[in-house]
Amino acid sequence: MRHRSLVLSVFALLAVAPGLQPGQAATVFAQASGTIDLNTATKAELLAFKGIGQAYADKIISGRPFKMRSELVSRHILSTTEYLKIKAHLLPKAEDAMASAGSAEPAADASGRLDINTASKDQLLAFPGIGQIYADKIIEGRPYKMRSDLVRRKILPAAVYTKIKDQIIAKQ
Repeated sequence: MRHRSLVLSVFALLAVAPGLQPGQAATVFAQASGTIDLNTATKAELLAFKGIGQAYADKIISGRPFKMRSELVSRHILSTTEYLKIKAHLLPKAEDAMASAGSAEPAADASGRLDINTASKDQLLAFPGIGQIYADKIIEGRPYKMRSDLVRRKILPAAVYTKIKDQIIAKQ
């Protein structure tokens, strides 16, 4: 059964990227299940990666080079929701080096919403409408009991909060 699944996956890969030579298919398949470098991946490799389709692949290639993977959101290449689903498999991970030593990756809930009580500055900057000033204010205002505290405590204006409220949580 496992072998059948692998064979079906390779056929699906070949359907997505028909220009691949037989030897390239295995390389692309391995990358599709692992990590992908946003700056060096070919279009076929991007298309084979789960979560990146034709439109996203074209935007990634035209947006190169990337210093941080979070630029996919800040430069409006991917939606925050899509980015949160695949970010662990993307390179470059410069934001990991910039995070304070010993701090764990902020936990997201089952639906991929980011916890504003533990999110790094770079993760906050990835949201639409959140710049340096708002990210700093969010971090300085921690902890939050509810996500709506961002507006109630005048950390964010209502218009910005409305853009991100469905993508954040405030865990206690």
